[in-house]
Amino acid sequence: MNFIEYLIYFVLKILSMLPRRFQFLLGRFFGFIFFSFVSKRKEIAKWNLEKCFPEKDSTEINSILKSSFNRLGESLFEFLNAFWMSDRKLKKLILNFDDVHNVCSDMDNSKGKLILFMHNPNLDMVVRASSLFMPVSGMAKQQKNKIVDNLFKASREKFTERIFNPKEILELMNFLKKGKACLYAPDQDYGYKNSIFVDFFGNKALTVKFPYIAVRRTNCDVYLFSLEKKNQKYFANFKKLNILGKNLEEDLRTINLEIEGFIRKNPDNYLWSHRRFKNRPVGEKPFYPKNLLRKR
Repeated sequence: MNFIEYLIYFVLKILSMLPRRFQFLLGRFFGFIFFSFVSKRKEIAKWNLEKCFPEKDSTEINSILKSSFNRLGESLFEFLNAFWMSDRKLKKLILNFDDVHNVCSDMDNSKGKLILFMHNPNLDMVVRASSLFMPVSGMAKQQKNKIVDNLFKASREKFTERIFNPKEILELMNFLKKGKACLYAPDQDYGYKNSIFVDFFGNKALTVKFPYIAVRRTNCDVYLFSLEKKNQKYFANFKKLNILGKNLEEDLRTINLEIEGFIRKNPDNYLWSHRRFKNRPVGEKPFYPKNLLRKR
């Protein structure tokens, strides 16, 4: 680590020691800044919300939009807490920790566990929380900014057995064959390769095939893990999904419906600023207007 990285780590460590209530107040202030000045991402998020919740009026959409940016601001401190908070303190923040722990203790350890999660603003807290219930591995792509990449690596590798890059998909499946638990986020548009179009909030969305392939090749069980915010604490959801590896579209539809169900209950706790519907079926017009598409 160079001097700049040490300085950044020092500042972030100090911020992680602030009282939790003050962290959330400051986080919401940062969220207000993002909402006010990061205009393109805000417009993408608003477009997604309008298309995914056509039944909601503009007042409801704007309320969810503002709240989602507040959550994004709060997630800066949740990332720090995920890195530095002790297991003892974090367990106390999970309201139903004992219930989920008992469920995980009764799982079949001879079978691999593919634990799906989604791109919530506080996804690093989701990763950290999952590691309290069992040893986990995960997958993450390299960040363009080296300092940010090093910070993310340090945080995620601290509480996981291994972090795979997207090219190490076979190694991840070998982990599953050994009965290990691996985290995977299937809810982004990863491109046409190894994906098919499946409905998501009533819109066709490229959905990655990997969970279906993993079940067929490793006979693993598939779960969905998420955290619901309850003021400054969390309620953990850990649900086994009926993914059989027999029908590709049916399995992926099940996954999308489960993710959609969580989001409908917690619409502000999702990363709406991602272009989830950027790629379209052949012959279909673009989902986003030109000003919201990434310039090539």
